[in-house]
Amino acid sequence: MPSGVPPGPRDWTFGFSELRKMQRDILAYWTDLHRRYGDVVYIRIGPYRSYTFFHPDAIRETIVAKAKQFRRFPKPMQVLAQWNGNSLIITEGEEWLRQRRMVQPAFHPKRFDRYAACMVDRTRNLLDRWLTRIKDETSIEVEIDRAMTDLTLDIICKTMFDAQIDAATSDVGRAVAILSEVSVKEMKSLCSFPDWLPLPGKRRKRWAMQRLDETVRRFIRERRASGEDRGDLLSMLLLAVDEEGNGGQLADEQVRDQSMTLLIAGHDTTAAGLTWTLYCLARYPRIAAHVQQELDAVLAGRTPVAGDLPQLSLTERVVKETLRLYPPGVGLLVRQALTDVEVGGYAVPRHGLVQIYPYVCHHDPRWFPEPHTFDPDRFLPERQQKLPPFAYFPFGGGPRVCIGNTFAMMEMTLVVATLLQSLDVEPAIGQGEAEPVPRMSLRPKEGVRLRWTGRPTAHFAPARKGLSRMQETCPPGSQGGDPR
Repeated sequence: MPSGVPPGPRDWTFGFSELRKMQRDILAYWTDLHRRYGDVVYIRIGPYRSYTFFHPDAIRETIVAKAKQFRRFPKPMQVLAQWNGNSLIITEGEEWLRQRRMVQPAFHPKRFDRYAACMVDRTRNLLDRWLTRIKDETSIEVEIDRAMTDLTLDIICKTMFDAQIDAATSDVGRAVAILSEVSVKEMKSLCSFPDWLPLPGKRRKRWAMQRLDETVRRFIRERRASGEDRGDLLSMLLLAVDEEGNGGQLADEQVRDQSMTLLIAGHDTTAAGLTWTLYCLARYPRIAAHVQQELDAVLAGRTPVAGDLPQLSLTERVVKETLRLYPPGVGLLVRQALTDVEVGGYAVPRHGLVQIYPYVCHHDPRWFPEPHTFDPDRFLPERQQKLPPFAYFPFGGGPRVCIGNTFAMMEMTLVVATLLQSLDVEPAIGQGEAEPVPRMSLRPKEGVRLRWTGRPTAHFAPARKGLSRMQETCPPGSQGGDPR
């Protein structure tokens, strides 16, 4: 096995000085280390040897070819397990494989027509409210981060539990927001206080965990009693059978754990992706106009359905390019080596940590020339196939690839299509360039306000293919661009 230690910052405080820099601005920190040290960066953090890989080949080694030689680092798993229980996101080994087999049918394409109809229906409700306000006020300004978080929570509650929840006012929405905030703080902290302490933050956490637990258990109890298959994700989990294993079904506690994970994770990352997509379309009006031309040609005024997705190729490429610039998950969950293993030509010792950051890889000019240019045509088939595997991986990859990736892509594409079909969008007056910051997902630091107006009567013309010479450039080192 190769010997030697990769290049990296040498910190005589056993890595804690570097850890503080990382916590202050993780995006700038890893981008700078990649620029200074190359495709492998080594840091000693306390008792741990940490290796960060940026080259697609080494990333593939870690999460695909040698995935069984790693586990997720226990610290973040312990944080998430407090409310996710023993769910798919937490488990390892054979138990994870069994759960994956049983949850996968919930995301079978045959169910997507129903899911798509729910997504469009909930988005139409939001659109109708906006159109009513626009009729009275000519235009409206919307804090889009908050609006998309409420919308995606509304959608996941409908597709998961066939339940209608007003996310803007419900306890469920507040509880999810609290746990998202708690998870980031606890993952970053070197130590944490016991939950039983009578501190305001601990009281909020206990309330949020109890409120979500009660809600999910009530849905399961009522559905078990009715025995009804409503075609939603909960019905699929209750009916799932492990046909490749012992033929068993998920117990109520297991259904509760999977439901909690899908509820929380199933809307947060999608909300972030939608926020950035609409932000980009607002800043780049020529690209937004081409998306609207495609929508007019394909939909001809009717609402979109799942069957339209193959024809909404430009809309999908806009979403993909947004996920390149602003991947909701800036880094994959840290891996820990179960044994000595070679990755990228270096020896990672047993218990060593491996870190991978899609955000940095997505901005690598070797794979994405002019990486701060907003260019949806990067994802034309003939260009995308030239990318090395794992140069672009917004949903992770390998056995642990996000189980809801197709669901999320469909949701983002259909929401954008439903809104842009009827509305024009631009930045609100005074809205500057949004600064991305990692929370549970990558979000705008100060929020984003967008101005919406009704579209003139649509002209249903043939859709234009491609988006040649319609790129929009961002200044080097920035995350936005000059939309002029």
